[in-house]
Amino acid sequence: MMPKKLIISDSAGVCFGVEKAVTTAEEVLNENSNKNVKSFGPLIHNPQVVDILQKKGLSVVDEIKKNERGTIIIRAHGIPNYQEKDLEESEINVIDMTCPIVKKLQFAVKYLSDNDYFVIIVGNNKHPEVIGAKSYAKNESVMVIKDKNELNVEQIPGNKIGIVAQTTIPKELFWDVVDIFKLVTNLNIKAIDTLCDDINNKQIESKEIAKDVDIMFVIGGKNSSNTKEIADICKNVNKNTYQIETFKEIKDLNMNLRNKVVGITAGASTPPWLIKQTIDGVLHGG
Repeated sequence: MMPKKLIISDSAGVCFGVEKAVTTAEEVLNENSNKNVKSFGPLIHNPQVVDILQKKGLSVVDEIKKNERGTIIIRAHGIPNYQEKDLEESEINVIDMTCPIVKKLQFAVKYLSDNDYFVIIVGNNKHPEVIGAKSYAKNESVMVIKDKNELNVEQIPGNKIGIVAQTTIPKELFWDVVDIFKLVTNLNIKAIDTLCDDINNKQIESKEIAKDVDIMFVIGGKNSSNTKEIADICKNVNKNTYQIETFKEIKDLNMNLRNKVVGITAGASTPPWLIKQTIDGVLHGG
């Protein structure tokens, strides 16, 4: 089973936003053992970590009642501003673990909308980060598109256009949209780069590794948008790319890794111990 060579991405694994959210949640749970600690939506998009935190007493909720007590942690992806307002009006103790880069996106949307720009968010309209960011724009003055193919310039009202991006999308998806607008005369365009450098580095490095290996494993939650993006980028250059959550999935694939060159990378919400488990499993045949 042992591979000929294992190449591990330097940038694989948790980013500072996720790390801070998880360590803070652990501290709060230790201080408030057996007390009422909740997270607003899954704290991060990694089922294994969320599961461990739940065993330590963190429950995941999607709404807070007015008379709720205890402590609530706002997830790394952030929440819509109307839900934040509800939290402020309740009795509950709020700990905001929204990633600072997601905060930058929220502020950019608010700034553009307050200054009468029609806001375009390039990203996935079902992702909690985008749902949260969108709420910072005035009604009817915001639109989410996945990529340039979903863009119809004629349909966009006014001539002041602000463009931002979901923090984890590939860079070119954002800049392709910006470039299309730049070709249109008489528009006042303001593009704010809200992309995460850490994710971008992961994408570039993972792609380079995927080009050079026989098999590529991308470790991360199936519900993790940034992990899926990395896996898609790798798959484009190496069809033998597999997104897995744990080493067990590699075992289940029943692969012969003998004499193969294997690459390993991981998304921004994948903890070091999960990466280590996978590396140990691949090296020692499980």
